[in-house]
Amino acid sequence: MKGYLSIGAVSKRKGVSIKSLRYYDRIGVLRPAYINKDTNYRYYKEEQLYLLDAISLCIELGIPLRDFEKYRDAHGNFNLQELLYDGKLLAEQKIMDIRRRLSSVQTALQMLDGKSVPASAAQESGAKPAPVRVSAPAASKAPSPSLEELLKREGFTRRKIPQRAILTAPLAEEDNGNYGQKILRLFMLAQLLGMTASYPSGIVREYDPDGGIQTYIFVQVENYTDCTDKRLHFLPSGNYLCRQSPEHQIDKAEEYRTLFGLSGKPFLVAESDLIDDHERSDDNRFELQLLQEPQ
Repeated sequence: MKGYLSIGAVSKRKGVSIKSLRYYDRIGVLRPAYINKDTNYRYYKEEQLYLLDAISLCIELGIPLRDFEKYRDAHGNFNLQELLYDGKLLAEQKIMDIRRRLSSVQTALQMLDGKSVPASAAQESGAKPAPVRVSAPAASKAPSPSLEELLKREGFTRRKIPQRAILTAPLAEEDNGNYGQKILRLFMLAQLLGMTASYPSGIVREYDPDGGIQTYIFVQVENYTDCTDKRLHFLPSGNYLCRQSPEHQIDKAEEYRTLFGLSGKPFLVAESDLIDDHERSDDNRFELQLLQEPQ
């Protein structure tokens, strides 16, 4: 049938058994779009597959099929929103557990290597991390340092980064304590929109010529071709001035903007998590990326 997928095609495409799809139909979590009355064959529309992805994700996170019955109300209706909310809570817990374990492993490796404890561990013990110091050019008759000299002195490198698709959510200053939860919500939202979310995640700020600033958190996404959601944005390809650090440094972006002569025009800066990033080096966990020249 044109425009429909058979239950066998959905099973093969998504790796979900036909038995499970029939069970989802029975409890009302995922009804077929059409059932042939003569053959009793079930058919689904393409746009239903994102719900199947979300259901599969909840199962992977630890909600067993046998527990799906508890999400039905007194009238037998299935509460998909409650299922996804419980899945989100499980995702938050698992990701936080993984981050804590990674931090412990990193600390142990540094101690074995005879290095200092990383900034994340120092913060947990109450120690304050050393601030990023931005040195202004000395006022003297000596020639002003070139951009290359400034970049080298401040620990920056120039790197060309291709365009990146990101799913975003506004981040206000008072939201900083909820940063982790907001990132996790974006991961769940990407799944519901049929996209694939992955690291890196982070913060992006856009400065307009009049001094206005928009701040967002983001996760990088793939499989976004058919997405029309307004929360989907693109970081432009171009030459970026990049600096890696164990600590957050995006609050220093405006000082670097002035130092490197990027004032007086629209300005974009991203701070990207370097987890599983091939550009990561040593103990650095974040990379500040100042867009110098879009392409």
